[in-house]
Amino acid sequence: MRLFPFMRRGTSQALSIGTPTSRTSGSRCRVTAQVAGREIWFESADVALTPASEAFGSAMLVPALHAARPLTLAAPACETWVANLRPLTRSFQALWYPDAPAAHAIPDRRPTTPASDTALCFSGGVDAFHTLLAGGRPIDTLVYVVGYDVKLRDRHRASAVTRLMREIAAATATRSIAVATNLRRHPLMRATPWTRAFGGGLAAIGHVLAGDPNGGIGRLLISSDGLGFEHPEVGSRPSTDPLFGSEAVRVEHVAPTTTRLEKLRRIGGERIVQQHLRVCWHNTSQRFNCGRCEKCVRTMLSLDACGTLGKFPGFDHGRGLVAAVDALASVDGIVMPFYRDLLASGLTGPAAASVTRLLDRSNSSLAPVAPAHAPAAPQPAARSTHHRLLGPEAFAHVCEPLVGRRVGYVRPVGNVGDHLIELAMAQLFATYGIRWSLVDLDATDRGASPRSLDSLDMLVFGGGGNMGLRYQGNHDLRGRALATGLPLVILPQSFTSVEDRTFHRVYVRERSSLAYRPDGILAPDLALGLAWPEPARPTRDLGIYLRRDQERSGRKPFFARDPIRLAATPADYLAFAARHRRIITDRLHFAVAGLHAGRDVTLVANDYHKNRSMHQTWLGNLGCRFAASAADAVALPRRAA
Repeated sequence: MRLFPFMRRGTSQALSIGTPTSRTSGSRCRVTAQVAGREIWFESADVALTPASEAFGSAMLVPALHAARPLTLAAPACETWVANLRPLTRSFQALWYPDAPAAHAIPDRRPTTPASDTALCFSGGVDAFHTLLAGGRPIDTLVYVVGYDVKLRDRHRASAVTRLMREIAAATATRSIAVATNLRRHPLMRATPWTRAFGGGLAAIGHVLAGDPNGGIGRLLISSDGLGFEHPEVGSRPSTDPLFGSEAVRVEHVAPTTTRLEKLRRIGGERIVQQHLRVCWHNTSQRFNCGRCEKCVRTMLSLDACGTLGKFPGFDHGRGLVAAVDALASVDGIVMPFYRDLLASGLTGPAAASVTRLLDRSNSSLAPVAPAHAPAAPQPAARSTHHRLLGPEAFAHVCEPLVGRRVGYVRPVGNVGDHLIELAMAQLFATYGIRWSLVDLDATDRGASPRSLDSLDMLVFGGGGNMGLRYQGNHDLRGRALATGLPLVILPQSFTSVEDRTFHRVYVRERSSLAYRPDGILAPDLALGLAWPEPARPTRDLGIYLRRDQERSGRKPFFARDPIRLAATPADYLAFAARHRRIITDRLHFAVAGLHAGRDVTLVANDYHKNRSMHQTWLGNLGCRFAASAADAVALPRRAA
């Protein structure tokens, strides 16, 4: 009998990194280490590289976790870096690898004097250009890595991109360094999703460039991906990138809440960007941007929304944009927020219509996402093409006060369940014709007054379960939103403790939270208003999925997995829940996903009132059962089909 087919297979054999060495041949310096029996090297003709254990350890940490092998370093590593291994490993275990073994390294306690230069990882894209020109940080050096986005064997293209980087460095009075590496050729790296591993890969470059107080670097800047939030499948994060640093080099993650569209609004008028922007990873011709791949099309749409596309010769001044959008068969879930932000931020005309068609094509299981600047007809709650647990009228008291106002959305820090809430919010706002845009609060922290705030009437903070002091990151984010001076509305939330701040309105999603906020207005969790197609037939019987974080109540069965680690997008989350006939979970929105699919769902208590109160307030009337523990849930009689 095959048990638990969803469990990840792995081996406990250590992934060993040998002592790094350095050698010079002519003008080229190469540092090398044996990693699990294969050689990994970094090479540069511009500077002497440092054979740092931290470089190879940073690069291979996520691949080791992915392979369920303990990472071990033969040579001592910086004491700070070694101390950071534990919280860094725990972060990635919490995201993807709960059962992966810990890493081991010997701390080197010798004092280190860091260099003073700041380097920026630079490939000519929007995010790096934004950090260079508008990031608010002095930058001494641009670093391009051959072997990451351009393969080593593509020598012609690697040379062209390196020349581009050097031209930009010369124009901005910065030094340029090109580094080549075979890191991505290593079998364990090839087996690991690059979206998870590239943060450590970039940090490795900082370590091989550090170590020389006169010519090395002391700080490495990694630009955010422009999503504006921490995507659950992206391994370069504001919470983890700095932990890859050491005494010799600090690693910083720049502008994590700034979207790609807002970045282009700030830098799109710069001539150097107009002449040199490079976003395409697929084109192999003389041109840097093919103008046809998804990334080129997405960038062109963003420039069109900013009104600057006609100034970019690298995109043929925007000719053929609508045809290029219509030629795309679909887009992946990881980039769909970019397209939704475009519609929500005022993209109009034929380009907006083409984006709407693209989103409709992208996933036949997704409900159509209407543009936020145009009202859509309300959809009934009855089962038809798309199913809702609650109809739009259940959210009228939340949405109607926002109609006619220019609304800025502050996205909470969260997981795929919170992204499900946001997807439902976008649909409901479209239904009510609410104009909204994603707000960047990083600019206000630097004393700027971005147009995204100047043009708004009010802010809304996304729904979820993070009011109070328990989730400090979101508590601080609300404080930053209040500091803008704009009225702040809290969309339906649960309270973990009292948060005695002056908000314009506060919606609470279950009755127990009213004890912490007596002036709160009861409203359903927005995810209950999501429109979703009828699912396919289930292929599995019982699924037990329990959380592994601080909200876990009681002991977790060894075989149970946390569902947020098994899905990257709301579509994945809903589809995964729909596979099961019966679901037992303490993840509130996995339970909601199961209810959307019409499954037999039992919600298990978490460590505070949220789940029990949500069941009493809403979910019990929607067919959900409740149990104090997973064991009690298993003992419940099976419902008749």
